[in-house]
Amino acid sequence: MRSGADGNANSPSGSGATLTRSYAFERLAAIATVLDANGDIVDTNDAWRLFARLNDGPLATTGTGVNYLDVCDRAAAAGEPDAAAVGAGLRRILAGKTQRYDHEYPCSSPDEERWFLIQASAAPVGDSTGVVLFHVDITASKLRESRFASEAEHDELTGLPNRRGAIRIIEEQLAIAGSTGRPMTLMFLDLDRFKAVNDTFGHHVGDELLVKVSSRTLRTVRAEDQLSRIGGDEFVLVCPGLTQDDVVALGERLREVMGQPFQIGPTEVTIGVSIGLAFSGPDATVDSMLHDADAQMYRDKGRRRHRVGRVRSTPIERHSR
Repeated sequence: MRSGADGNANSPSGSGATLTRSYAFERLAAIATVLDANGDIVDTNDAWRLFARLNDGPLATTGTGVNYLDVCDRAAAAGEPDAAAVGAGLRRILAGKTQRYDHEYPCSSPDEERWFLIQASAAPVGDSTGVVLFHVDITASKLRESRFASEAEHDELTGLPNRRGAIRIIEEQLAIAGSTGRPMTLMFLDLDRFKAVNDTFGHHVGDELLVKVSSRTLRTVRAEDQLSRIGGDEFVLVCPGLTQDDVVALGERLREVMGQPFQIGPTEVTIGVSIGLAFSGPDATVDSMLHDADAQMYRDKGRRRHRVGRVRSTPIERHSR
């Protein structure tokens, strides 16, 4: 590996082993540099220099002879928390406190979202211990992670958040309610006689009905209300900032629009919806709110007479605890 600022991987001087190692370093796909015991850049490879050129990185911050620790400190002072973490990690290596430091960080540009993994390892540089530093582009894997995480929290049929996503939403809104005092309501929605729809018309009709129910609900509620499908024909609607009267009125409106016929191909299906409510309070938790709304929904369903083609409407029960 080269130690001079202007060294060349193909220089005739040095041993054959040094030439081979230098050539391998030069041709690495990873963006790489070498720091000496003081944190000065003593070597960079093609990928490092190309990245600097394409991203307008001046030699004053990327070239040999520059103190990389100072670069990290200036970036940290400018408000970049990742730079502070990287500087601290490199200093631990140079102080002999650890042999390795890894750190993931975003490095977005106006044209694309990018992520890199810094891999720093202690290495002999001259007569002292320095650092070999790699910046590995992990954008593709991060985007796959993000997609998989999104898929893990979303219902494949409707595209709505699933139970896992709903729990995260409720937790977030409870935290906001607790810190700001802004009320939050959880509305539990269960389609009436959905099993009969499947039995009468087939599961393909039932699946399309769920998609249409989701779409109709989203068109009825506010943009800030968050709808999730938590399983089967059960939905949860999280409504921040509404009074109990507002929520009851919204429930009645949903019951009204769900009572209108759905057309699925040549089939007309008319259903209804049973509704239960739970309101945030000082002791509210995700489990308690789901339990309370679910229990109220079942009481509502028990009071209703329903069949596939016709559903009788009953008032929504107000919440009391």
